[in-house]
Amino acid sequence: MNITRGQFFKYIGGGLAALGVAKLSDLVRPNSAFGQQTPKKEGAIKIDWLGHGGFKFESVSGTVILLDPWLSTNPKCPAQYRNPENFEKVDILLFTHGHVDHFMVPDTEALVNKFNPMVVATTELGILIKNEIPMANVQRFKLSNKGASSAMGNVNITMVGADHSSNAQRTSFSAPPTEVGEAVGYILEFENGFKIYHAGDTGLMPDMKMIIGDYYRPDLAILPIGNVFTMGPREAAWACKWIRPKYVIPDHYGTFPALEQTADTFIAGVKEYAPETKVIVLTPGQEYKI
Repeated sequence: MNITRGQFFKYIGGGLAALGVAKLSDLVRPNSAFGQQTPKKEGAIKIDWLGHGGFKFESVSGTVILLDPWLSTNPKCPAQYRNPENFEKVDILLFTHGHVDHFMVPDTEALVNKFNPMVVATTELGILIKNEIPMANVQRFKLSNKGASSAMGNVNITMVGADHSSNAQRTSFSAPPTEVGEAVGYILEFENGFKIYHAGDTGLMPDMKMIIGDYYRPDLAILPIGNVFTMGPREAAWACKWIRPKYVIPDHYGTFPALEQTADTFIAGVKEYAPETKVIVLTPGQEYKI
């Protein structure tokens, strides 16, 4: 029997309706939590560098996200944030991995006790956090591994890969380490459609071109440039060529003597490899609106 294209979809629609599915599009998960069917909300994103790899983001609607909030012993953390009690609001905590310069139990516990935020980390690090801080609202069954996405507090969050090690020392650089899975990065998509890629600690990797640049297409990339523990400034500049963001913020430098101390080489590299990308060099504690 020959049937037309229209008849085919009519039959398919009828079958789905019989199964209790209203329409075929209900079975298709959109790439974005804020797709064309959801009106975008106008406004600016607030970005505050907490020093090293840590950031504070505030969405258009006021959702506050802390990413890798290493606070009390971070020499580059702004004075007003070294005491976790000084934050006015925290809705979400994101951790890229367990190294002590990104995750510390005392800082995390203080934030959890005061704000009860959603806590996002890989499964292994999430289990450690839950064991150490039983009241932590760890989102282990909502977002806890690479490739997964979840809408949280008006922000769509996707966990992506990073080329780095991951263990947790809990309190200090000299504490015994515990293996806690793999390191990750994050894609944050805000209500106004603006996308931020925070690479976490990573080396240069093919994912930056084929997955981050070609698929997620972030407007802003935050990349480590310090060398030694992550990629250096020239590799990070090359990453901009692959990712093609409109803007880039360098991080993970200037914290220790072993790291690159300025962004000068990175700025020169971006000018050479990705001249259409604008470099935004922040000072810790300086709020930037975009």
